[in-house]
Amino acid sequence: MNNDAIAQAYLYFQHGKLEAAHAILQPLTLGAADFNLLHLSGAVAAGLGLHDQAIDWYARALALKPGDLAVSYKLGRVFYEAGRRPEALSLYLQLIASGVQHADIYVAAALLLQDAQRHEEALQTLEHALRLAPEKADIWHRHAVALGRLQRHADALYSIQQARALAPDNVQYRLDEALTLYRLHRNEDALTCIDQVLSMNRQSADAWACRAAVLSRLCRYEESIAGSEKALALQPGDADSSVNLALTRLTLGMLDSAWPLYESRWQGELADPARHQDIPRWNGSHEVSGKTILLWAEQGLGDTIHFCRYAQQVAELGAQVVLEVPATLKKLMETLASNGRIQPISIGDAIPRVDLQLPLMSLPGVFRTTLETIPSRSSYLHADTSKQAQWQVSLAAKKHLRVGRVGRVGIVCSGNAGNHNDWRRSIALEHFAPLLAVSDDIEFILLQPEIRRSDEAFLQANPAMLWPAPQLRAFDDTAALIANLDLVIGVDTAAIHLAGALGVPVWILLSKAADWRWFLDRSDSPWYPSASLFRQATTGDWDEVIGRVRQALIATSAQKN
Repeated sequence: MNNDAIAQAYLYFQHGKLEAAHAILQPLTLGAADFNLLHLSGAVAAGLGLHDQAIDWYARALALKPGDLAVSYKLGRVFYEAGRRPEALSLYLQLIASGVQHADIYVAAALLLQDAQRHEEALQTLEHALRLAPEKADIWHRHAVALGRLQRHADALYSIQQARALAPDNVQYRLDEALTLYRLHRNEDALTCIDQVLSMNRQSADAWACRAAVLSRLCRYEESIAGSEKALALQPGDADSSVNLALTRLTLGMLDSAWPLYESRWQGELADPARHQDIPRWNGSHEVSGKTILLWAEQGLGDTIHFCRYAQQVAELGAQVVLEVPATLKKLMETLASNGRIQPISIGDAIPRVDLQLPLMSLPGVFRTTLETIPSRSSYLHADTSKQAQWQVSLAAKKHLRVGRVGRVGIVCSGNAGNHNDWRRSIALEHFAPLLAVSDDIEFILLQPEIRRSDEAFLQANPAMLWPAPQLRAFDDTAALIANLDLVIGVDTAAIHLAGALGVPVWILLSKAADWRWFLDRSDSPWYPSASLFRQATTGDWDEVIGRVRQALIATSAQKN
């Protein structure tokens, strides 16, 4: 063995001259059974991105010295870099099972477990790493990230603060602390933390983007726009900043400049995958008369109910429309007036032959919608007449109040708990208690097929409120029930959009930082002529909102008597 040559190669390796080191080592490895030679050769090959060669040399080194921790760790890293992640994970888990007590091995295994969406196991693995090396800020940081992925933000805050205490000058840790505070809805604290980050690094695009998001939630919209624009100046084209800027402009009614930015929603780090990308996209410029266009639902059920109105505009251009929606909405979508030009199908059904495609929420941009041109019709969806009649009979049979006219009011207190905005829109059913005492002539009906466990006790204590959950199997059932009501009152959910789309009077209860579609400082909605908006004056104060709703209900009840 030429020790001088190996020494020269090692010197080249230390100075980053990997090609020169590789040229010396490659011929020496042929048939070699020298652990140190193979270890060095593997490191050089890995540095050059020669993954297969590095794997071969590391594996041969391990055959000579089984279980060597340094080589095993490096082999796992090369597996990872080569895209062979299951093999990397298997290797690290074998080391852990063999009793290895080295924090770096546990951290490497945890990252691979996260890649495999095995988040609970990743967290447990990182907790073991912390027991081995509690002095390492990086492990506390990774622990915080793992907790965040499990929505355990309060625990994540503790871990990220531990990381920051160990590395107070680390800008990323401080920024992640701000993000965690944001997720905990501690917006003022988050803003303070972000400003500390910016005092350390004014050129952090991520910090400006985070600041913009927090300011938007604090209803400081002009400042939010400035923050997003600064983030985009530092990181042009960033998808998350573009979407945040779009949403803020939409909130302010600046629709024409917002729609192009809103298309970045498909490109962010956490973006949903766009469907049907094998079909040409319609950008509004093609002549579509005689063409068949696939319009497909995205985001929530309420969004589909809200934006399906645009399918009618596409049909009016002479196109045949295939409207792909969640199965629970399919029957309802069949009531869109279209002279036979709109064919609703369920997601998962076979797609008929189409020429073009577009997601529903891109249609306002295609039609260049402004506040003045919002397609606002008194009703564009309709209840099935036979189901509506069935509900009429059913409700009459359940009427338990005194003889005379009974006003029927639908109630919606919460939506999908998994919605990222649920924290600011859903409220406890008990908040509606003051409405129940307004008049014995009002019958209240809960319109949700599901409620939170915390609301069950209120229903049991108030049996006069009807809850026909078993009959609300799909949205055409809910539509038929709503068509029998005089009024719907509730928070921003799909059922509320449905009432507006049916043209039924609907009072919408909104948080102070409401969704963009309700705009600012108005009590009506250009989207739904039958809607009245009741906005929070103070963040989180629903009782004051319910108080105003109660007074409005008293006034409305008096007018009808």
